[in-house]
Amino acid sequence: MKHIHWLVPYKISNPEDIFKMNLASARLRSGLFFSPAFKKFSVNLNESISNLKSIDILLVGKFPENRQDLYKTWINYINKFRNLDKKIFFDYTDNHLGYDTLAGKFYNQAINENDSIITSSNKQKTNLLPKYKNTTVIEDPIEIEIQKIKKNKSNRFLFFGHPSNLKYLFKHIPNWDLSKNYDLVIQTSDNGLNLIQEQSKFIQKPPNLNIYLQHWSIANMIKEAASASGIIIPGDINDSRKNGVSHNRLLTAFALGLPVAATRYESYLEFDNQFANIDNQVDFTKFLINPNLFGSRVMMAQQKVKNYTKDNLAKKWLELLK
Repeated sequence: MKHIHWLVPYKISNPEDIFKMNLASARLRSGLFFSPAFKKFSVNLNESISNLKSIDILLVGKFPENRQDLYKTWINYINKFRNLDKKIFFDYTDNHLGYDTLAGKFYNQAINENDSIITSSNKQKTNLLPKYKNTTVIEDPIEIEIQKIKKNKSNRFLFFGHPSNLKYLFKHIPNWDLSKNYDLVIQTSDNGLNLIQEQSKFIQKPPNLNIYLQHWSIANMIKEAASASGIIIPGDINDSRKNGVSHNRLLTAFALGLPVAATRYESYLEFDNQFANIDNQVDFTKFLINPNLFGSRVMMAQQKVKNYTKDNLAKKWLELLK
């Protein structure tokens, strides 16, 4: 039995713990390896490695911006593993190469031109060309069961996401429609909730918008979606670190059965015309006033979402690792 080790920025004592983490790439990608499709492998996830020589395949997950303590440790693991002449793969879901940040320095030092790299979108693969040619695209799987389509008229909207996405939300709040009262529920991690509190005095919130803060979890997200009118996913296609994002939040939004307004990231364009363009003020305002104008499109989107099951994505990983 081959032994796979995923380097993830968490201390994992129980495999189920990975599904509680706020990094979607960790939950959806490394967590996938605990599905039945990988029963022929022995799989470990952790930020540390106890016995490097016992590992047959090393998968390097997302390196976090805030973990200086892991920098030398992970670089040391990677260099030693190279010397063992075994398979190493880098799961590269945000574009950090070329940036003078902790993550940028890590990837610049860790990845060689001929290394095997996996991205979660075609755009991210393009970002790596022409220097890094040995790149494979494996998309994120759907995270939740597909829900019934909802047509709520609550004027209540849901945002969920990693703290790194909050800056895009802050830019959109001042553009909110003023014609009636709205509620906006923001679900994120504890770090994200603290960031919102710190930035609250700088956010230009219109008087007709009530904001509610909640801790993100799958259960909380599904519960809130039951009464929401729609979901918003703001971003920035001109941010080269984020323009190669996967489609996982869009998949989740459609799986929740709600109309969506989102930035037109390249990975989202498979669902073109099935969500409102949040960066077009006219489109965004129409969405807020009557999200059910986009309701019929959710059914079409859900048919496409079904292509991204865990089983289908596991097959791609197994083909790569064989």
